[in-house]
Amino acid sequence: MNISWVRRTHRMLAVAFLAAVLITVIGLSLSGPEWVVYLPLIPLAGLFLSGASMFVRLLRGPHRLSAFSGSAGRGRQVHRWSAAVFVVTVVATVIALAQPEPIVWISYLPLIPLAGLFLSGSFMFVSPLVRARRAP
Repeated sequence: MNISWVRRTHRMLAVAFLAAVLITVIGLSLSGPEWVVYLPLIPLAGLFLSGASMFVRLLRGPHRLSAFSGSAGRGRQVHRWSAAVFVVTVVATVIALAQPEPIVWISYLPLIPLAGLFLSGSFMFVSPLVRARRAP
């Protein structure tokens, strides 16, 4: 089961999401239009769909032992579990903020797994480049 094109798409969407977040932060700090806050939602939806697609294909297909061994396999597992925790915390945040008296501090809860996603994703993005550079 070849999912390399989904992984490539996921990587490109991650870069687009990071760029959209940076544009949003810069735009809001310069008192730009409020619609700029919705800019990261498009690549975020793509990240969710491509990540869910890879997760479903992983569950349905044969498992390769090489994908789960070494530091790259651990990085993928951390990334996968961080994504699952992130989705749960976002759902909890939406529910908490929809209450008549919202609990505002809950809105910061998804930042913890988001940091894990960022770090593990950065590791997986950079590690092939470092390996290729070290190879003779």
